[in-house]
Amino acid sequence: MFAEARLKELDEAKRLVVLQADVHRGLLQLESAVLREQLARLRSVGGTVTANRPLLIAGAAVAGLLAARHWRALARWVPSVLVAWRWWRRLRSRR
Repeated sequence: MFAEARLKELDEAKRLVVLQADVHRGLLQLESAVLREQLARLRSVGGTVTANRPLLIAGAAVAGLLAARHWRALARWVPSVLVAWRWWRRLRSRR
């Protein structure tokens, strides 16, 4: 009788472990899908940076020169530059 109750306990524990393993397996698959999506987005950003590389290099050079001389005046232009950059990205994505 005692052995039978212990076997039932062990059987329930085994079922619980199997269910937990299924839940964890599902969570790992979900996290894997999310990571794949984020990596795809990261690759598209890398492609955008590569496509606009000459503009970025020129912009960085100009920004460096201005920052060395007039960094406070440059700080006032940052919001305008960000708006222009977003507009440029939208324009390029429509092509």
